[in-house]
Amino acid sequence: MELKEQDFKIISYLYHNDREPVSKIAKSCKLTRDQVEYKLNKYISSGLIVKFHTIFNYKKLGYDCYAIILIKANHESLKELELTLEKNKNLISYGKAFGKYDLYINSIFKDEKELSNYISDLITKYNISDYIVVKPYFGEFYPLKFFKATDKNNFPLVNEFETKVKLDEKEKLILKALEKDGRMKIIDIAKETKMSSELILYKLKKLQKEKVILGSKIQIDLKKLGYSFSALLMNIHGLSNSNKEKLKKFTRDSKNIISIALSVTQPNCIIQLFHKDNQDIKVVVIKLKEMFKENELNIDLVLIDQEEYINTLPFF
Repeated sequence: MELKEQDFKIISYLYHNDREPVSKIAKSCKLTRDQVEYKLNKYISSGLIVKFHTIFNYKKLGYDCYAIILIKANHESLKELELTLEKNKNLISYGKAFGKYDLYINSIFKDEKELSNYISDLITKYNISDYIVVKPYFGEFYPLKFFKATDKNNFPLVNEFETKVKLDEKEKLILKALEKDGRMKIIDIAKETKMSSELILYKLKKLQKEKVILGSKIQIDLKKLGYSFSALLMNIHGLSNSNKEKLKKFTRDSKNIISIALSVTQPNCIIQLFHKDNQDIKVVVIKLKEMFKENELNIDLVLIDQEEYINTLPFF
C-alpha cells in the first residue's frame, strides 16, 4: 500500500494516543479536519487499520499476573488449541510463530495460581512438546519510532504498586464498549450502554483519572506497509541494575523496537520489533551483542505472524 508522509504522521499519531478528537489530530499533523476524517475512513475501509484498542491498567481491575506464553506442539494439537483461544477469559492476543515455537500468546491472570492452573490445563489437554512462560516485572510499549513518532509517551506493559478499584456495572459496560472500539464516540457509547452522554463523559474522565484507562493504540495490518513482526528472546547472564537501565535506554531509542519486557523467568528479556527486512533485525542484534559483550548472552529469534486476535478485556 502506497503511503505519503502525511499518512505516516496520522498512523504514528493514532498508533499510540489517548482518544484525541479529530481536530487535535489534524492540528498535530498540520492537516484539515476533513482530510483526517477522509484518511481515517480510507485506512479502515482498506484494512490498513484493523481495530482501535483501549489499553487498560490490569492491576486496577484485579489482575496482577501478566504472562507471555510460547508453545510448541504438533499440528493437530495446535488446531484444537486455536479453536478455544478466542473464548479464553485470560487471552489478550495471540499469533502464529515460526521457528522454535508455534504459537505466541499474551495473557493476563488474577494471580500466579490462576496462571499455574492454566498452564497445567494446557499440558493436560494438548500435546505440547515445549513451552516457556515469561512473567514480566517491567515492560513498556513504544510509539512507531520508525515513523518519527517522538512526541508520544511510552505505555507501561506492567504496572507496579497499583490498588484495585471497584467498578460499578455502568463503568463495566463503558469499558466493554471501549474494548470493541477504542475510538468509539461518546454518543455511540451512550447508545450502546443506554446511558446519557453526560454520564458517559463523567465516567470516562473518572476512569482515566484513576488510570484504569491508560490510552489507546491501533492494530495495523503490517503486511500492507511492508513490515514484519518478530521477537528476540534473550537470556542475559548477570543483568545488573546499570545494565537494565542501558537496555531500557537502547530499546526506547531504537527505531524498530516496539516493546520490551524484563522477566523473572528465563528468557529474562523479550524485545518485540517491526522490521522491513533481515537487516533491521541484524542491526538490533549486533548492538545488543556489543552492549553485553562482557555478559553471557543467548538470543533466539521468533518470527511472528501478525496477531490474529486481540481482546484487551477478555475477562469481562
